[in-house]
Amino acid sequence: MKNLVKQLKALSISRKRTLSVLMVTVLVISLLATGAASPKKYKGIMFLTDEPGNWFKDDDSGTPVKVVNTGDRVQFDRNTQTGTKHTVTLLIKPTASGLVVDQDHAGNGKVEARFDVPGVFLFICKVHPYMTGVVAVRDAQGNIPDVTAQDLPFIGHLGAASLPAGTVLSVITTIAPDDATKAAKWDIISPAEEVIPAVAGVGEVWVDTQFERVPGQADASGFPKPGTITVVDAATFTVERDINGLAVRPGDWNNPHNMWTDTRLDTVYNTNWFATTINKIDRASGTILDTTVTGQAPTHIVTHPNEASPKFGILTNPLSADNDIVEIRNQDELKVIDHFPTGVGRNHPHGQWITSDGTKIVVPNVFKGFGVTGSISILDAETGAILREISHQTLGLESALLAPIAAGIQKNSKAYVSNAVSGQVSVIDLNTRQIIKNIPVTFKPNGQLGGSILDTLQVPIQPPVSPDGRFVGVAVLSLTTIGRPPTGSPDHVAIIDTTTDEVVAFLGTVATPDKGAGTHGANWGAKLGGGYYLYVANQFANFMTVIDPDPNGDGNGTAAVVGRILLANGSIGAGVTDGVGGQGIKPIPNMYDGWIQDTVALSGTGQLSAEVQGWIDALTPCQKDPSQSGC
Repeated sequence: MKNLVKQLKALSISRKRTLSVLMVTVLVISLLATGAASPKKYKGIMFLTDEPGNWFKDDDSGTPVKVVNTGDRVQFDRNTQTGTKHTVTLLIKPTASGLVVDQDHAGNGKVEARFDVPGVFLFICKVHPYMTGVVAVRDAQGNIPDVTAQDLPFIGHLGAASLPAGTVLSVITTIAPDDATKAAKWDIISPAEEVIPAVAGVGEVWVDTQFERVPGQADASGFPKPGTITVVDAATFTVERDINGLAVRPGDWNNPHNMWTDTRLDTVYNTNWFATTINKIDRASGTILDTTVTGQAPTHIVTHPNEASPKFGILTNPLSADNDIVEIRNQDELKVIDHFPTGVGRNHPHGQWITSDGTKIVVPNVFKGFGVTGSISILDAETGAILREISHQTLGLESALLAPIAAGIQKNSKAYVSNAVSGQVSVIDLNTRQIIKNIPVTFKPNGQLGGSILDTLQVPIQPPVSPDGRFVGVAVLSLTTIGRPPTGSPDHVAIIDTTTDEVVAFLGTVATPDKGAGTHGANWGAKLGGGYYLYVANQFANFMTVIDPDPNGDGNGTAAVVGRILLANGSIGAGVTDGVGGQGIKPIPNMYDGWIQDTVALSGTGQLSAEVQGWIDALTPCQKDPSQSGC
C-alpha cells in the first residue's frame, strides 16, 4: 500500500505539469498554503452546467474548483447554464465541519452555503451522481489542510492517513474541465490500441457518446450542449456514422443518455438526460423524426412487450429529476399519454425494466428526500399501480438501498438492481416481492470486496440480464484513475451467475494504466453463430468494450474481454471528446426475451427492411426465442 501511495503522489506531480486550467487551479491551492488569507469575505458563484468534467463551474477560475476563506459564502446556481433540475449535495467534508447541504428534491433554484472550517468540500448532484464540484477552504494562515482518511475513507484503504488536496483532485476523473485534463485522466486510445473480436456480432450497436463536443450545438442562450450517438456495425466493428442534435430546436438535444428501439427495428428512441426531451430517430438514415417533452431529466426507455395488451409498444420513461414514469405513444409523432408515480412521495426514478410477459415494471427510485436512501418499486405494467415499494431500512437486506439506479430482470422471476452508493446489487424475488440477497460488486483500493462509495469511489450502474437468463453483467464506474486488485483497473464489469447469484468474474475495462474509463452502460447483443456479447459503454473513454460471458462454451462463466472498439471517427471540432461519453448503449436487434420474438414474428412478412431481415436470418433458433427449452 505504501508503494501505491507513492505512485499516487508521483501521478499527481506528473499531471501538474500539464497546462490545463484545472491543474493551474490545483497549483494555486498549493501556493496559497504559504500565503496570508485574503481579508475580504468572498461570496462567489458556482454554476451547475451541462459541460462534461466541468459540471460545477466557478465564476472566477472557470473550473470545478473554487478557493475561498473560512467563513465565506458560496452560491450554487442551478438555473442559468443547465437544461434540467439538479441537487447540490455535500458528499465529502472535513470531520470538524457542521455544514449540511442537501435537497430532498431536484430543483432549479439557488443554494447557498457558508464554509465553517478549512478543508476540502466535495459536492455532487444526486440526480446525476458524477457531477462533481469542489470548494477548497483556506485557514487563517492561508493553508488548505490535507484530505484525511476520516474525511474520505478511500484514502485510508490506500494506506495513507492523509493526502494533499491537489493529489486527491489529480486522480478524480470527474474533475476535468478542458481537453488537456481530460487527456491526462481519461482513457483516450489510438487506432493502434483497438481490439477487434475474433467472432463478429449481428446488427448494429448504438452508443450515446454523451460527452462528445459538437460545435454549434447549444441552447438558446449559447451555452454548449454536448453529445452524439455513435453507430457501430457489429459485423465489422467499424463506426458507420455519428448522429447529433444540430437539426433540432436549441437545447432539445443535450447529453443524449439512453435508447430503445421499436419492433420492426426501423426506429430508435433516445432520451436527453440534461434536458426534458426524447427523440425519435430513423435508424437507417439517422434522421431525427420527432422530439417531444416528457419531463425533467428523462433517463431510460423500455417498451411494453406484451403483444396481447393495448399497451403493446408504448414507451415507458422515468423522470429522474421528478417523481413519475411517463408513457408515450408512437404513431406519426411521439405523444405523452399518461404518467404515474413510481413510489410514495418524491422518487427520482431511473433505469427501469419490464418483465418479458409485460406484467410488471421494476423501477429504482434513486433517492427519497434528504440523503441517498432510496427504494425499489414493482409496478403493475397495465395500470401503473404500485404492487410493492421496498424502501430503505437501517437494518436488514433493505439497508443496501442507497441510490438504487438501474434494474435488469431474469425470466420474469428475479430482478437485479444496482445501488450506486452501497456498491451492491440487490436481488429481488418478483413472486414474493422481497429482497433475497445483496451482492457486493465494488472494490476498495487495497482489493477488498465491498464497501460504500466513500470506501471505494466506485459506482455500479447498469445490470442487464442476458437474454437466455444465465448471466448479469454489471457495469462498475470508478470516480478515480486508481487501479486496484483483482483487475488492476479503476473500472470493471462484474459477471453474476443467476443460478447461484454469485460473481463468477471481474473484468477490468481500461486500456491504459492510471486512466479512468468510467464504465457506465451495458446491454446484450447477438454474437454471430450463437450466444451473446455484452457491449459496454465507457463515459471517460473513446471506446466501447466487448465481453464474451462464455467464450469456451462450457457454461462456467469464464468471461473475457474480447474487444475494444474505437468510437472516435475524426468528428470536426470534437477534439479529445471524439467518441467519448458512452452511457446508454443499445445493440440492435433487441435480443431480450419478450422483445426479439415479436421482431422474428415479422420475418418474411415484408414488414422488415432488407437489412433487418438479413440480421434476423443470421440468428440461431435460441437467439430467435431464448425462452424455449434448452436455450
